[in-house]
Amino acid sequence: MKIGIVVAYHNFVNKFILPCLNSILSSIKHEKIIYVFDNESSHKDNYKVADFCNINNEFNYIRIDDQNKNGGLTAVWNKGVDLCIHNECDIIFIINDDILINETWACFVSSITEDNTIYGPLTNNPGHAWTNKNGVKIQYSNNRNGRHEDPIKVGFINGFCFGCTSKTFVNNMYDEKHYFNPYFPFGGNETEFQIRLFNLKPTSDKKQNQKILDLLDLHNRAVIVPKCYVYHYKNNAWRISGGGKYSKYQFS
Repeated sequence: MKIGIVVAYHNFVNKFILPCLNSILSSIKHEKIIYVFDNESSHKDNYKVADFCNINNEFNYIRIDDQNKNGGLTAVWNKGVDLCIHNECDIIFIINDDILINETWACFVSSITEDNTIYGPLTNNPGHAWTNKNGVKIQYSNNRNGRHEDPIKVGFINGFCFGCTSKTFVNNMYDEKHYFNPYFPFGGNETEFQIRLFNLKPTSDKKQNQKILDLLDLHNRAVIVPKCYVYHYKNNAWRISGGGKYSKYQFS
């Protein structure tokens, strides 16, 4: 079993991306390859990320000098998935830089068995999440203790951390070159992907696509793995110029 991980970051070197990469290094025992995309960071310690990847052979640092011209986060995801498939990964994960994983990641990997299905972990902060008929956010948990349930079917998976088999990406390409719709460069890409994955028709409006997902009942193609828990800071790095909870850490 070989897994691939795609993670992009924009500044926040010491606060987010380095702790994230260290958590991957210490917690994942499977054969793995990680693509770390530096989306135009100008942090004074940015060299630390490149050094980390040079020291650890499974990590690959890729610099993007103009993220807008390159196509934003979506272009990074498309390129990362392509590289993982080229390197014969069986499972591919897309993660944000503001998460910390732990040993429960092994449960995540072992639960991803079906093609044409998207999987997600539990987290302390999923952001927008599918809510069941009792008003419970299924992807939410205060901590990783006491959650030993079997995988749970949901309506959709939050895009901050998700995994699929490589065949899922190949089987559900946006067109001959892209897995994610390039017309959603910084938001809505995982939403549009899931709508297509669920055999629904996406629109060109990301808010409308979100409404489509909100109306879904649980089904077989979106699964939460309760045995896996990741800590999520939920930092909006792409919109940090407008302020934000962690904005003071962008260059510190």
